[in-house]
Amino acid sequence: MSQEYFINKLFKILQPLVLITTVISPGSQAAEIVKGKILIINSDSNVEKYRQVENEFRHELLNNPVQIIGTSFDKISQPDALEKLIRDENPDLIYSIGSKAYQRADQAKASQPLVFSSVINWQRFVQQSNTHGIANELSLSQELSLMRYLLPDALKVGVIFDPQFTQERIAEARASAKELGITLIEKQISQTDSIETAVENLLPSIDLLWLIADPGVLRDKATIEQIFSLSEQQRKPIYTYSDAYLSYGASLVVVADIPTIGRQVATLVESILRHEPVSKSVQPPAGSHIILNQCQLAKIKVGYNQDALDSVNQIIECH
Repeated sequence: MSQEYFINKLFKILQPLVLITTVISPGSQAAEIVKGKILIINSDSNVEKYRQVENEFRHELLNNPVQIIGTSFDKISQPDALEKLIRDENPDLIYSIGSKAYQRADQAKASQPLVFSSVINWQRFVQQSNTHGIANELSLSQELSLMRYLLPDALKVGVIFDPQFTQERIAEARASAKELGITLIEKQISQTDSIETAVENLLPSIDLLWLIADPGVLRDKATIEQIFSLSEQQRKPIYTYSDAYLSYGASLVVVADIPTIGRQVATLVESILRHEPVSKSVQPPAGSHIILNQCQLAKIKVGYNQDALDSVNQIIECH
């Protein structure tokens, strides 16, 4: 397949990121005033990304006569506490932020619509008919397209995963990778397997290691340090989903834009409260933040697409 084919393919996949972000940008006007009562459950408001997404959500709804009630996870962690709160407040909609809050809200089996965000690997949870949300990760076609665009020589992409947590995501990734001319080389592990052994066996056969949000792989700080150390020794770049891994030596990071997620949830909630049809129950994030670690790539002697730098939000240079 020609380079022109892939450029056209990438443009078609990545273009919606720009278009959707424009549609829900700050200052957009709602079609009509939204009324109702919303119960927000935050897994941990001390976590910056959770606090930020909630603040953006609240700010986006300021012009609507919506009553918002917030509660922290520790207040509803006891059995029946959330059920009682829902009975007492009778909200029109429940918005959960983070995996703990979402699981607790789902267990309550309330009749009200349940909306979630900031949930890692949401596919592993059973969805109810009244559940909606904004995914924590970009769509796999977007995520892999960005990697293909910025690191075009990385055609053999390795990924280590625990099927207990990310089986559905890997299954979806296979189709997206094939369409983009990427060979996805998978290494399946269990909790009893050695991560070091898995990484050592995988690295010689790949151009890049794709580190996904899999708690079965990212077990602790020591394991993460080991993954990055082994990859650097063999001069293999790591592509991942969180800027927290830049300090370990990630070469490319693509994260969902947190403020945009908060505004996107508000738009979704407005549609639900207006009883408008929602085309997709769980939507991918509309915006992304791309970080290229130029210093790390130079260190391991791996090139990147110079023409793609206009699409990068942040470049890390050596000092």
